Amino acid sequence: MKGKALITGGNSNLGKAIRKAFEEKGYEVYYTVSSKDKVDGPRAIAIDLRDENSVTSGLAAFSELDVLVNNAGIFTEGSQDSLGTKLFDEVMDLNVRGLFLATRALLPALRKCNGAIVNISSMNAVHPGFGTTSHYDASKGAVSSYTASLAAETGLRVNAVAPGLIDVSGLRGSELERHWNGHTVRNRMMAPEEIAKAVVFLAESQGIYGQTLLVDNGYCLR
Repeated sequence: MKGKALITGGNSNLGKAIRKAFEEKGYEVYYTVSSKDKVDGPRAIAIDLRDENSVTSGLAAFSELDVLVNNAGIFTEGSQDSLGTKLFDEVMDLNVRGLFLATRALLPALRKCNGAIVNISSMNAVHPGFGTTSHYDASKGAVSSYTASLAAETGLRVNAVAPGLIDVSGLRGSELERHWNGHTVRNRMMAPEEIAKAVVFLAESQGIYGQTLLVDNGYCLR
C-alpha cells in the first residue's frame, strides 16, 4: 500500500477516474460526496464542502494523509448582464471556499506524511472561457493562485491540473463540443482518464511546486 489518498467530489466523472487511477497505483482511496448523495461505500464521506462545521467533523478522522486531490467543483454559465449574485456565490462557495476548507482541515495530516496536494483548476484560469463563464473562470483563477501561494507557504508539493473540456455524454454533439474541436490540436474532448493520469503524476512527482499543468489537447495554443 502506497498510502492514503482523499479525493473530493469523488462521484463525478472525473472524480471516479481519479479514484480508479490512484487505486491502480496501490493507494487506499477515500472520497467525499455531497451531503445529499447516497454514501456508496466504506470509504465515501458525505459532507457539505461549503460548510465549515461539516468539513471539520467529516475529515477529523484523518490523522495522516499522503495525497489530497481537491476535485469538487461546479461549472455554470451566465453573462455579466444576467448573472445573479446567487449563481456567483454558488460557484465561489464550492470551487474556492470548499477547496480552502478541505485543505485547511487536512494540512496537519498531510504535513505528517510530507504529502502532496493536487487541485483541479481549469484551462479557463489562464485562457478566456467560452464567453459567458467569467465567474467560473475567476474561481479557477483563484484555485491556481492559491496553489502557488500554498506551496510557497507550506513547503508541501502543491500543484494543480488545468483540464480542458472533459468528454461527458451531455456534451457530445453539442455546440460547445463543435467549438472545442475547432480550436484544439487533437480535435477531441479530454477523456477523464487522461486528466486522472496527470493528477497522479503531479501527486507522485518530486521537485514540482506551485505549478498549474495544462491538459487541454492544445486548446490554449490557438
